[in-house]
Amino acid sequence: MRIENFLKKFFYKNELEELEKLKEENKRLKKENRKLQILNSSKDELISAISHEFKNPISIINGYIETILTNDLPQEINDKFLNKIQKNTLRLSNLIDRLYLITKLENNKIKVKFTKFDLCETTKNIIESFDTDRIVLNCQKTPVFADKTLIETVIYNLISNALKYSKQEITVNINKYFEVIDKGKGIDEKEIDLIKQKFYRIAKNDWDNSLGLGLAIVDKILKLHKTKLEIQSEKGKGSRFYFDITSLKNKVQE
Repeated sequence: MRIENFLKKFFYKNELEELEKLKEENKRLKKENRKLQILNSSKDELISAISHEFKNPISIINGYIETILTNDLPQEINDKFLNKIQKNTLRLSNLIDRLYLITKLENNKIKVKFTKFDLCETTKNIIESFDTDRIVLNCQKTPVFADKTLIETVIYNLISNALKYSKQEITVNINKYFEVIDKGKGIDEKEIDLIKQKFYRIAKNDWDNSLGLGLAIVDKILKLHKTKLEIQSEKGKGSRFYFDITSLKNKVQE
């Protein structure tokens, strides 16, 4: 009887152990399944976002081309339509460039090329490319040591973002910080941390040629330069986007 009881306990213990192993394996599989669901959801969101952003300019381009091909229009109208086609083609190119850049940044495939340049002069040149009198620049000669091409992308994205969400004058200041201040719509406090994430946009129903990548790109580029994007905003009053440039100025002295 003792041997029989021992065998029962032994096999019962083994069954319990096997049962516990099965439970742990089931938990692991559930976690893996959840990860796959999240991954698939992210892919779906990506495809949906890209489809939405590309569909608008492609439809516009096709519309103008069809009109030109099927109508005997005056040259003046043809030229106007061709300009519209070119503008939307550039928008598509910009979208592709942003997707390519964010992919390279996320996969650490960007080679940072540090050079010395004047941040104030570089900013002036970028502001001129916007062809608007709504930008006020306050700066003096500011030598920095950074990747000029990447920092130009940061400056362009921050100014472009401010112009997009503000109809009033925006201010760009360069001192200890590089800052862009607008008097636009402002951002809800709960959204401030979210807007640095890729594909996140506040104006989700507006086609703004960004895919919600502008600030995500800025954030990742600044991290490569050992600084970070800071945001202060109040709903209905405007926003301040800025980053500390002390480390970039100090590198000039090294």
